Amino acid sequence: MSKKVVTEDMVIKGWKTAGNEYDYLGFFRHATGMDIPDGASWINSQVGKTVKESLASYLDTAQYKNLEQRLAEERYSFISEQDKAFIVAFDKQFEALGYDCGGTIGGDGNMEKFTIKYGKTSVKSRPCPARIHITRNGEVMLRMYFMNINKHKQYIENAPSHIKEAFTIDWGDCKSCMPHCKSMKIYTIGEQLYNKCCHSTAFFNNPSVERLEDYMALYSEFNPRNKPKSGK
Repeated sequence: MSKKVVTEDMVIKGWKTAGNEYDYLGFFRHATGMDIPDGASWINSQVGKTVKESLASYLDTAQYKNLEQRLAEERYSFISEQDKAFIVAFDKQFEALGYDCGGTIGGDGNMEKFTIKYGKTSVKSRPCPARIHITRNGEVMLRMYFMNINKHKQYIENAPSHIKEAFTIDWGDCKSCMPHCKSMKIYTIGEQLYNKCCHSTAFFNNPSVERLEDYMALYSEFNPRNKPKSGK
């Protein structure tokens, strides 16, 4: 199907509407001289706006903003102020450790889940130590990535319940995929053996500013040489 001409007054109906016959991205590319990352996600987030309104919104979004400025945008109004406070506080703590998210909040193709992904600052290879997931209904979840959990068994056993349960929760047990799951995590907490799929450990539901010190202490336990930069 040939794509139809896009005009500024056209109302965006979605990426897949009418067989994707309207070349919205081509119009934006010509108008701005830039490609839109995650183009389908962006178009789906603009449904109901005119092309002109969407273009103005994109040019504003394309400007660099830190995470606090980004969260103040109207499109993130579904996130509670309490959760925003945690996200900003966590961002500052991780920036002090040499990681950042570039002020970016990514979205999936249906814009049902948003992700803040951290990587090593100023390097091409950006190993990810943590992510913050945000659902469209405003639920927030922190995930941190850890290796060699058994070496930190005693620390976890004596940690607050909201830390310990991230490793002992009855979810994500690796059963059907064994022994094919090459990345499963096997460890013992409280004399109980856990076989977890690699994607199911160290999730912290409903994180808060009040618990931030505990999250950072856990991170330091697994990464003792990664200390905050001086002056931060």
